[in-house]
Amino acid sequence: MINYDTSMPVLLLPAITFLMISFGTRFTVISNLIRKIHDESTDKSDLKTKDYKNRINSEISALNKRLLLTQILQISAGVGFLFNLLAILMLLLENKSLSYILFMIGLITLIISIILFIIEISISSKSLRVHIIDVEDENN
Repeated sequence: MINYDTSMPVLLLPAITFLMISFGTRFTVISNLIRKIHDESTDKSDLKTKDYKNRINSEISALNKRLLLTQILQISAGVGFLFNLLAILMLLLENKSLSYILFMIGLITLIISIILFIIEISISSKSLRVHIIDVEDENN
């Protein structure tokens, strides 16, 4: 077994908390964007151009992907946090081997969460590029 220091799970607590706050903020932003698109689409939908409808459909598709990824990464981070807390509990109960296993599972779920976060950021960036192209097209 690797040299497992009993302070390792405790050191992760602040990082996990900041991750969950960051992920929660992203979820709030996505929710606000979806609500904004909903409100825009219900206002005078017969006056919308075909280009506008195509852009909105593209944005909705990206938001669906982002919402799903954000949901999974938040759950993954929550599970990682739970396993980290269970690892600390096992340390307190003096079960170092089970603590190590729980800590490793927690690390793996946090790694998955961060990978999904990176994917979600790339989808978000692609969506922003669509808006930049729209602005450039309007200015030309």
